[in-house]
Amino acid sequence: MPKDTTDTPETLLDIRNLSVDFRTPRGRVKALRDISFPVRKGRIVGIVGESGSGKSTVLWALLGLLAKNAEVTGGEVRFGDRDLLHASEAHLRATRGEEISVVFQDPMTSQIPVLTYGRQMRDILYRRPELSANEKRRMAVEMLGKVGIPDADKRIDQYPHHFSGGMRQRAGIAMALLTGPQLLLADEPTTALDVTMEAQIIHLLQDLQKELDATVVVVSHNLGLIAELCDDVVVMYAGEVVEAGEVREIFHNAQHPYTRALLECDPARIDDVSRKLPVIPGDIPDLTRALSGCIYAPRCQRRMPLCNGQTPPEVARGEASFARCHLLEGPHHDPDWPPPLDVMTVGLDGAAKSKPTHTKRGESLLEISDLNVRFETIGPLRARLKGIAERHVDAVFDVSLTVGPGETVGLVGESGSGKTTLGRAVLNLVASQAGAIRFEGQDIRNMPENRFKPLRRDMAMMFQDPVGSLSPRKSVRALITEPFHIHGHTGVNLDTEAERLAEMVRLPKAFLSRYPHELSGGQARRVGVARALALNPKLIIADEPTAGLDVSVQGEILNLMADLQAEHGLGYLIITHNLPVVRHIADRLAIMYLGRIVEEGRTAEVFRHPVHPYTRALVEGVPQPDPDRRRMHVSISGEVPSLLNRPKGCDFAGRCPLAQDRCRAEKPPHVTLADGRRHACHFPLT
Repeated sequence: MPKDTTDTPETLLDIRNLSVDFRTPRGRVKALRDISFPVRKGRIVGIVGESGSGKSTVLWALLGLLAKNAEVTGGEVRFGDRDLLHASEAHLRATRGEEISVVFQDPMTSQIPVLTYGRQMRDILYRRPELSANEKRRMAVEMLGKVGIPDADKRIDQYPHHFSGGMRQRAGIAMALLTGPQLLLADEPTTALDVTMEAQIIHLLQDLQKELDATVVVVSHNLGLIAELCDDVVVMYAGEVVEAGEVREIFHNAQHPYTRALLECDPARIDDVSRKLPVIPGDIPDLTRALSGCIYAPRCQRRMPLCNGQTPPEVARGEASFARCHLLEGPHHDPDWPPPLDVMTVGLDGAAKSKPTHTKRGESLLEISDLNVRFETIGPLRARLKGIAERHVDAVFDVSLTVGPGETVGLVGESGSGKTTLGRAVLNLVASQAGAIRFEGQDIRNMPENRFKPLRRDMAMMFQDPVGSLSPRKSVRALITEPFHIHGHTGVNLDTEAERLAEMVRLPKAFLSRYPHELSGGQARRVGVARALALNPKLIIADEPTAGLDVSVQGEILNLMADLQAEHGLGYLIITHNLPVVRHIADRLAIMYLGRIVEEGRTAEVFRHPVHPYTRALVEGVPQPDPDRRRMHVSISGEVPSLLNRPKGCDFAGRCPLAQDRCRAEKPPHVTLADGRRHACHFPLT
């Protein structure tokens, strides 16, 4: 790749040989090593790679926001005619927000919860003393309107907790663009969003980039988002750039084995749902150790002896396109490399096991009937003083669902649809107000804890946050054996059980002495699986089991869960908004909207021919890892209605393109079709 890119007029940001170390008790972590790539003006550049590859470190290095134990050991970051790495703190403060802005991953932690958006956006413009308070407010309202916040002149006086997740992210984008920056940095901007909100944010960023002629750098491990949003792509692995190029070159003709492996692991690319998901064997190397040769060699299916000792050449394909691999140039150049992308260059993590066959017709492990979970929104005294008649919201409304032994049921819906509340109600973690919950025929709804505790041995939950759900003060060994202490299993050898469980989830025994902060997301998820399986349960409720994980780690976790189900006959209730994942693992699918199941049926049939407009919008809204299949429109516009103001008729009527007067006036009943599928729609799709 040419190093004199600053001579090219369209280069806005040029990162040259950037190296960053972190000082830790285990030694220096060489997080970035000789990173070089340009960011061309007016383009959207995506940085992609597994967790730990250094994607976010690049952003924080160029902004001067690295942690105190970080040290920039070399390189330049040229922004125009300035080197940001050697700029003074005063100069960096003047640059941040004015010329370079950031959209953070989690808007709830990056926005001030006790200040209104009006106050926060006015504070952003503190460097504009020539503007009056009214003028600043006008600019803020105008920007909120541009990002699609309805009634912006009224919503600007609200607080972050008044906004949904998608609206908070929109507000974060508005705040970042308020000063008219030349460069916008977005760190995982859609990770916590559903497919519909993700589509809206993608289209919003594209529209604003064109309208404002801005340059955008997006960090993500979501290949569908990168393919749909970006013009250029930079692929990072273990602190190095292994390939870069235009988005179509990367997704249609990837040169580096790692890039190809990432693409082949994406479940959205895999049509055959009967086989196991591919994975990249091994882990990212320990960056505290001296590294030589190709950094990817230990995991590469095409490695050669020289890969372990010789640095691969950088092979250019154009002005800003290159890849680093011995297969591309030199004495070991392979003229047949790269093969077509449908040729697997990654592993399958062992042989696939068949689904258990002991599920009996009509047998239910878990049976939920007409369940209703209500939450109080205001106390009786305040409600009487304010004249409020309805003090509750129905978080789960009229839900019926079954899970059989050895069966996987996927529960899908947008944030706020009641999925997690339903799972917690099954486990007696929240009270329910109506209906029935039966486990192996026994009614367990609101069962007293002293009677319910023995049943917890047969039911377990995998929580959404794999690290946050683990006590930071306990080792992995203590965490996965904790259920034995809770349920009084005093006669077991805990060391033996810890090793058995670690082996079951393919976690190295050396990890038993580690603590949660020393684990990657995938490793922490394995600990959660091991703890859930400690007492050999019959039912596992998994809340977003792949959230925040890279595509290869997703495959490892899902393959592991499938193997354990085949071996032990486990029943799974999988709560997720990741449709490509649930398509591969679920036998049946239940679609939930505003606390109510609107469609349920066999997964293949639901994906092949959805009958509810909401289901169709979800299926069509999945971003594809193919830049030639970009969506031209958003599948669902608008926001999920508030539970405080549930529509009188169909809950989806306000967003449904097919809604009629009957839909707005009358709530649709559940109807069972000839093939066993159920739906709640007055005018189902045919």
